[in-house]
Amino acid sequence: MSLYIAHPLDDSLESINLYTIVNGEESVNSICNISEIGLLNQDDQLVFLIPSSLITSYIFIQNKNISSHINKANFISEIDSKIVDQVSENEYLFHADNAFVINKKTLATINTSLSPISASIFVVPEYCINHEEATDTITQIGSKYLFSYSDGSGFGLNEDFLDQYLDIVFNDRPDFYPKVSCSNKDLSKRFEISSELPSFSFSKLAQSDLSKLPNFFKLKISADLLIKKLNFSKGQILACAISIIILVSAPNFLIYKNESNTKIYSNATFDIFKTINKDTKRVISPKSQIDQLLKGIPDNPSKTIKLPNLQIFYKLGSKYLTQSSIDLNNSSATVSIKSMPEFQYRLIQSASAQFGVSIANEDVDFKNGFVSGDIDLRFDNE
Repeated sequence: MSLYIAHPLDDSLESINLYTIVNGEESVNSICNISEIGLLNQDDQLVFLIPSSLITSYIFIQNKNISSHINKANFISEIDSKIVDQVSENEYLFHADNAFVINKKTLATINTSLSPISASIFVVPEYCINHEEATDTITQIGSKYLFSYSDGSGFGLNEDFLDQYLDIVFNDRPDFYPKVSCSNKDLSKRFEISSELPSFSFSKLAQSDLSKLPNFFKLKISADLLIKKLNFSKGQILACAISIIILVSAPNFLIYKNESNTKIYSNATFDIFKTINKDTKRVISPKSQIDQLLKGIPDNPSKTIKLPNLQIFYKLGSKYLTQSSIDLNNSSATVSIKSMPEFQYRLIQSASAQFGVSIANEDVDFKNGFVSGDIDLRFDNE
């Protein structure tokens, strides 16, 4: 496992010192932006230090008897007059007895840039890097001096403004006597330190519990991030895309299919009702309407209807029979024949009476010993 510390040198985050600690050995490289940090292993740790000029810290003890939203509202109310930009433009973050304010877009840019990196990520205010409980510290990193106070707040500035800032601190706290880690001899004189001051090394972090630091990293999910994290091939991406399309479109298709089937059912139901009762205009409640129609049927049993016996046609010439229809109201039937041998037709003519039917009309043609046409039959239905 390796530890990486990304320390931006300015507010633009485009000039970064990247410290690497492997087996206690520390090295540093300069990169131009976060994307140049490169590929890290999942077991690695990356600490990104937010420049002090981008984040402000305050002492704020949350009331455990009220909700986090009310605590946040109370904090904003306390510092409202100290904030330069709009309240809605900032993120308000809490850790232990401290609150931190940072621009939303700035934090989002940092988190979005760090999200593709496969490592344990910590986004921390730079002045927290050498914080010691109940102790004030001044830590020099390059040309920058980080002030970490015992109450959890802090600040950072370049060497050019060090004396001016110390004057402000001493004016507010005359007894200010921090633990100093730097190579600046002027600081030794200012705090009357006779011994040589120790220098700070990030290798100290490799032996500390980073989870105790305030961590403002939040993974930003995107399609590109998922592809990179899951290491999908083009085929797998295509398969996922098709699956998503199916999942999204399937409910719409089922709804369309159900609506289509419902329409077919409604039309078929209406046709049935129209056949039963030609006065039917629409079908709203099929069961109720069919019950109403049944009530209109008289209780007296209807007379027995006798169907005509057309067996003679099926026995003597079924293969020549093309169509047949029965009119029960008029006790008649129509039979269509085609290319029936004349002798079979004559046989049907003579034998029809034996089957209870009589030929009422013949619209047939005789040609070359074959008969084709329509035959109207009458049958007794008294």
